[in-house]
Amino acid sequence: MSTFQSLGELGDYVTQNNIEVVDPGIPLTDLTGGDGQALNIWSSQPSVRKVVDFVARNVATIPMHVYERASDEDRQRVTDHPLADVLRTPAPRQPPARFWHGVLCDFLIYDRWCVRKVPQLDGSMQLTRIPARRFRLVSDGLDQVAKIRIWGAGGRYGDYEPADYLYDAGYAQCGANGTSPMRTLADILAEAREAVAYRRSVWANGARVPLVLKRPAEAPDWVKSGARERFVNSWRRFIRGGGQEGGTPVLEDGMTAEKIDAFSPRDTGDLEGRKLTDAEVASAYHIAPELVGAREGTYSNVEAYRQMLYKDSLGPFITLLEQVLNTMLTPDLADGRPLYVEANVESKMRLSFEEQARVLSSAVGAPWMLRSEARGRANLPQIDGADQLVTPLNVTVGGLASPRDTAPPPKASAPKAETAGP
Repeated sequence: MSTFQSLGELGDYVTQNNIEVVDPGIPLTDLTGGDGQALNIWSSQPSVRKVVDFVARNVATIPMHVYERASDEDRQRVTDHPLADVLRTPAPRQPPARFWHGVLCDFLIYDRWCVRKVPQLDGSMQLTRIPARRFRLVSDGLDQVAKIRIWGAGGRYGDYEPADYLYDAGYAQCGANGTSPMRTLADILAEAREAVAYRRSVWANGARVPLVLKRPAEAPDWVKSGARERFVNSWRRFIRGGGQEGGTPVLEDGMTAEKIDAFSPRDTGDLEGRKLTDAEVASAYHIAPELVGAREGTYSNVEAYRQMLYKDSLGPFITLLEQVLNTMLTPDLADGRPLYVEANVESKMRLSFEEQARVLSSAVGAPWMLRSEARGRANLPQIDGADQLVTPLNVTVGGLASPRDTAPPPKASAPKAETAGP
């Protein structure tokens, strides 16, 4: 973290590092706070946006369900409760995936997030996201959160009780505001930015002509006769829009065409440089680079990475969000009932319908879907008598394990012995 002796030095730092001060109502001394590299990182670093958006979209689109624990072996899903309502619609006129996407982006970029709980007159609750640039967690001597400081318009701020908010922050050596990954990735991102600037300069200043035309020295003068202008005009017809694209031009006066080595994206290291930065950023967030296209993979290992995506890669993010909701939101709305929030990760790992039908049919040993449910899935109208489960005659309890099985072929009877006549 840089140290500044005055606001003037801080302003020079902001200008020299191309930091976009998107919210001038906050004092510059609070705008940096170790997050100077994070202010414009979303719009200026493709690798960070690719990985952060990948994590945020995949976690934010997981539906959050509310359950009531009846016993250790029994739990019931709760859908008509204020806790389920606030998870279904956390903010008015905003999809829940968009709401949690912004919250997760704050956490992934700034290493902290905060949401205000707003009780309603009808007993329900709404949530309001506090942008990470707008708040700081004020800690005590043990780095525990004592107040939440939020900046408003004109640089004014207020300190609020943590009980009125949902919040979380990562580890920091000092304080409770976490440590932005952008500080750790600063050197790598700066190197990537310089590499992009260098490649842009090469593309702007390098020669792009793939061949040259050589005319022998003993050839007659073609300037005074106008032959040069005629030849140049004839060649212009072979470029785009000239009318003879793809044709074969005719050379004059013993001319020869020689190909020259012009630079390409491979020569400037463009593709390799971008993939390297993508891989470094993905590794910083513990995401397999193959999932964001930073490294090529085969079908088998990509499938394996997808299997571990919601367990090892995104599992910690999902668990943290669940724990915050169950610690800071559920007690306010549960009214003493043993309710808890759980992410329905199975909805993201669900098999295709054909695979589900095959697996479930084998698991239960009998048909598992009603005809009315099948017609509803196919958008067909209801019919009478379709609410009964049809069990094939070849499926009996203790008999065949699955309706997809078939009975074994009947054993061939032994031929009768022939008896000799009298």
